[in-house]
Amino acid sequence: MLPYGHSHSLLFFPFFGFFALVISFLIVIPYWFIFKKAGFTPVLAILMLVPLINVVMLYFLAFAQWKVVPASSVYPAPPAGSYPPRV
Repeated sequence: MLPYGHSHSLLFFPFFGFFALVISFLIVIPYWFIFKKAGFTPVLAILMLVPLINVVMLYFLAFAQWKVVPASSVYPAPPAGSYPPRV
């Protein structure tokens, strides 16, 4: 028989709960930026924590038309002519 009872195992719940929360943030934060850069609402990143829904969301993200603005309309054209070589 082990010298400790069931109350000893309750000490592991906060420990593993903390790491589950950290892992959840590590998953949600990159998807938050991906959804935002793709032109979708970043709140969709929270769905990446739901099993099976996350696979559906990956396919949605991969095959959807991204609502991004073309870079040519945001950034000015580069200056005409060539740059002098660096020495």
